[in-house]
Amino acid sequence: MTQVSQISSDKYCTLENEPYMSDGQLAYFKDKLMQRKDELRNRISKSIKKIKTLEAAQADLLDRSNAYMDLTLEVKSFERHSDMIEQVDYALARIDDGSFGYCELTGDEIGLRRLEAVPFATMSIKALEA
Repeated sequence: MTQVSQISSDKYCTLENEPYMSDGQLAYFKDKLMQRKDELRNRISKSIKKIKTLEAAQADLLDRSNAYMDLTLEVKSFERHSDMIEQVDYALARIDDGSFGYCELTGDEIGLRRLEAVPFATMSIKALEA
């Protein structure tokens, strides 16, 4: 009987002698990335709704200033989440082309712990430090 890698909702648990970026690991990270993408889409949707409801035509100067600041924060949030979706899409493409989990600069393994924390990471800690 073959043992299958265990996937918990919190993190991936490797089996003894399981190769790096096995089918189970790739499936786990693909699912994790898809969940992150859905979460980001929801946040973007909320930002868009909030941007549409912010009123810039306030009579009071202080109220206008506060509305402008709120609008600026929501636009930055929208941009940040949009950029993250691009990173997630790039990670999903890397899963498809077989380069996911490996540093773009050195070709070394990024590592499961780092990918668990940042599933769209493209560089190893070693490469980042250099």
